[in-house]
Amino acid sequence: MPYLPPVTDDIILVAGGVEMLDSVKGMWSKLTRDASVHSTHFSRYFREKSWEERKEEFLKKAGLGRLNVDIATHAGKELGFCISTVIDGAGEVESLFVEECSRGRKVGEMLMQRSIRWMKDNGARTMAVFTVYGNEDVLAFYAKQGFHPISIMLIHDA
Repeated sequence: MPYLPPVTDDIILVAGGVEMLDSVKGMWSKLTRDASVHSTHFSRYFREKSWEERKEEFLKKAGLGRLNVDIATHAGKELGFCISTVIDGAGEVESLFVEECSRGRKVGEMLMQRSIRWMKDNGARTMAVFTVYGNEDVLAFYAKQGFHPISIMLIHDA
């Protein structure tokens, strides 16, 4: 892959709450396609998950605590998004996605740092991020952001 310089100096971050959820629908669909490719055992789950189902989950969590949506743009083009929640002191990065053409250009780092700061500012005593099994390539990225594995959860496909 050719060297691409960071674009962080020119990135605009737009933040909001539940009113911004539909703004990330297209990128979220790409995120679930990526997850279905990486998932070792649950590809079908990710292929069949609808935006409406996931949005309802986000709205439910927002009703229990706080929800933040950050969207990164450059020259009017969406580069990625991050959705975070804080419920009873537990912060979680719910969804993080960076467009393929922007990966390796500090967009993800910028979104994660913004999310971490938002969670702390909103009372998070702990912060978590989950990734699909089979997508271990992202573990080094999350470690750079201060996240480390604590467990492996196994689920039976019913």
